[in-house]
Amino acid sequence: MHFHYIIPFLSILIPTVTSSPIEARTCPSTNIITDGGFESGVTPPTSGGNFWTVVKFLGSSTYSLTSPGSTNFGGRYAFTAALNADLNSDRSGEALIQRMRTCAGKNYSIAADFRFSESQNNACSISVRYPFKNTIGSVTTGSGTPGISPGVWYQTGSTFQAVSSADTLSFVFSCDGIGVQNRISLDNVVVKPYAGNAF
Repeated sequence: MHFHYIIPFLSILIPTVTSSPIEARTCPSTNIITDGGFESGVTPPTSGGNFWTVVKFLGSSTYSLTSPGSTNFGGRYAFTAALNADLNSDRSGEALIQRMRTCAGKNYSIAADFRFSESQNNACSISVRYPFKNTIGSVTTGSGTPGISPGVWYQTGSTFQAVSSADTLSFVFSCDGIGVQNRISLDNVVVKPYAGNAF
């Protein structure tokens, strides 16, 4: 079960997405995400990542690859954001991004597994952000969402229509409140062509 709602400070974590052209090529018919299961064992860098990059830290946030991965499809690793507000902020967060090799005008589906370590009275969330016409669309799931239990893997996702040849997919991990902590894990990210209506 997924709920859509607005978290004002998400815009702090994710800058305005700009896309630059990639040379013309045949549109892939399968998953366009690289290392979506994090099975390479390579921890994403904070800049210059070939695949995933972690950006825009708030509070005392860290991250790592943790083991094992999602129980939905197995795997050795998952990406885990460890969120912890510090003395200078009552918010914590970070974002994991990947620039995709999309084809403008083509529809895509997004699927990903996630897990919260704590419920925290809905103070923490994971948000999937993707292109939506001339702006950004998102699907947000809170840690206290009915039906969501800590320590259990669930799946989130959405659909979108690509607006360029280099659209960006972002996962925003965030907590709001003094002393609030959570470990939010992500695994099995898949983005592939979608035959249905993306809107």
